[in-house]
Amino acid sequence: MKDHIGIVVNNKKINELYNVISVQIENANLGTPGQFYELKVKYSQRMRIPISIYNITDNVVEFMVKIVGDGTKELTQLKEKDTIMALGPLGNPFTPPQADQNCLILSGGVGYAPFYYFKKHYPKANITWFHGGANRNEVFEADRIFTNDGSIGIKGFVTADLHEYLQNNKVDRILTCGPRIMMKNIANIALPFVKDIECSLEEYMACGIGVCYGCAVKVKTAKGLVYKTVCKDGAIFQGSEVIWDE
Repeated sequence: MKDHIGIVVNNKKINELYNVISVQIENANLGTPGQFYELKVKYSQRMRIPISIYNITDNVVEFMVKIVGDGTKELTQLKEKDTIMALGPLGNPFTPPQADQNCLILSGGVGYAPFYYFKKHYPKANITWFHGGANRNEVFEADRIFTNDGSIGIKGFVTADLHEYLQNNKVDRILTCGPRIMMKNIANIALPFVKDIECSLEEYMACGIGVCYGCAVKVKTAKGLVYKTVCKDGAIFQGSEVIWDE
């Protein structure tokens, strides 16, 4: 983990909400699927923003950024050759898939980002991908697409037919990232069928290194209930361990 000065090589607008920012970072270890960086426009007074790795090609790391406030808007306004502070890679990665495993991915909104890289990084993995969002601007290519307003794909949440799917299909692992309520519902529906549910939590992370405890979540351990930091101990936790109602 290192604080890098990255160079923006491309900043592509996908739609009115999303950009993909490509940043050249000189480092031998740029990260693996599930990890993230804390990004900040150089010399900006704003706090760093945690953004998942969307893709890596050679020494260029791509980040999918959704505009949700002034900080993310500032990132989407970066131009080619601008500099950016990139602290990372941070967090633990998703467990690599085994050859004989059937993996089901469920993502919501910008939770799509880490799985784009996961699927590219493990091209031989047996993956089925469900992706959902509020409307057509919130969804991207997947095996099944869900939108709350029905503007594209299946109308409803990404969990709409999850119970039925798990009854009729062999699933060894579930990987998920998105709104907390979405992942809570996925865990509740899926745990009777699948014990291995890796959830990438999206709590806001101020420091990114486990110092400020602003992203602490309560989890079950062999020693009882404890608080762990999403940035340092996560961001990936087992769905059966997270105390979702906290």
